[in-house]
Amino acid sequence: MKKSIKQQLIKWSLVTGLLGMSLPFTPSFAMNTVVAEEALSTNEVAEFLVNGEAIDTEATMYPSVSFDIVDAELPADRIVVDEASLYSDERLFIEAPGREETYYHNFTDPTTYRDYSTWLMYYIVYTNGDMEMLHSINFTEEIYEFYDELAFMNAHKEELLHKVTNDFVWPFADDIDHLYELQGQFAPQLIADAKAAMMRAEEVYATIGEEDVNYNGATEIIEQMRIGYSALMQRYNNRYSQTPAFNFYKSEELMDEALADDLIVMVEDVIRTLPDDIQRRLSDFYFVPKGEITAVMEDSFIDAYAQPTGVIYFGDDITTNDIGLVYHEIAHIVDFDAYAPTSLEYESFTRFSTNPEWLEIHEAEWGKPDQADYYYNDPIESFAQAFAGYTLEKYQDKQMSELGYQDDDIADRPLSKAYFDAFFERHNYNE
Repeated sequence: MKKSIKQQLIKWSLVTGLLGMSLPFTPSFAMNTVVAEEALSTNEVAEFLVNGEAIDTEATMYPSVSFDIVDAELPADRIVVDEASLYSDERLFIEAPGREETYYHNFTDPTTYRDYSTWLMYYIVYTNGDMEMLHSINFTEEIYEFYDELAFMNAHKEELLHKVTNDFVWPFADDIDHLYELQGQFAPQLIADAKAAMMRAEEVYATIGEEDVNYNGATEIIEQMRIGYSALMQRYNNRYSQTPAFNFYKSEELMDEALADDLIVMVEDVIRTLPDDIQRRLSDFYFVPKGEITAVMEDSFIDAYAQPTGVIYFGDDITTNDIGLVYHEIAHIVDFDAYAPTSLEYESFTRFSTNPEWLEIHEAEWGKPDQADYYYNDPIESFAQAFAGYTLEKYQDKQMSELGYQDDDIADRPLSKAYFDAFFERHNYNE
């Protein structure tokens, strides 16, 4: 079960190391390997810091796996899960009289980092009103009989995606800027728990034959998990390696492979202009047929999209001149790293682009309420385009109009420019 990422993603093609999907996109095609780039580890165990102080990331109310730290080139490879601890007979009971609705995280009242990073999905209600919360680690034979393979695998998918989006750090944040800083950190305990989720899911998937009625559903789940897992390991490696590296995947269905190679060079060149901290928030990049982009986003206008996992997908109709698009998609990753619930009920959320400070600028310099189909009426998109214009000017000495984006120049939007001047200063991006 200790498969490497390269083994688990054998159907993809690794080259090196969007807006708004909460689940990983699962391409329906094969990918090809061109170059695999690795970065040396700092050979240190990552500490999760809150206001500069390391906090406890081990304690939890839930059963948890144990792991060892070994020497390895990449930070994620240093974390080795004890397979004997993959399952547990421990139970967690809470009082829940009269509660019949779907489980919400607030039932358990988490208090620690590892509590918050655990996503529970299933429950059994007993006649006395107690509720038995089932973390995926509890799926022993006694509990497994209540669920089929798809339910078991789906529980682990939700567990993994909860970790890779890293949006549970908000209880430790003082404000949205502090939340953004915390989103860039991943404790080794979280990585160990994610590895365990992947190991359990792979173990079950290996038992499902192609003739099984659950095979197609299980395959979809495991492919989503593999993409999310790859992104999480890459984000962890990028955060704690000496130099961030990026994985670039290109579809075998691309008509012009040479252009894809040129696009990879262009994207990496753009990435390398950005502050180190922003680079470390990125993970994997996919180059796919335009139809795969439009099928997922249901919008033929979209040329690329970003995900909260640090993954970006580009359609094959972009050119090597589309550097503004690259900055725009990276801006969504920046914005996603300030995205988090504001309570355990997950009913309201925060992010830079919907914060009052940006909304005021958006209304003053971007919104066009008289044009219902204007793309930047969405503050999420105006934030990304403003970031793109700002970084294009800052690092390339160009305006968006020079790339064909009329009326998008940062030079014409002093409030937007001042916003990102202050943003870069607050986060020490000018050093």
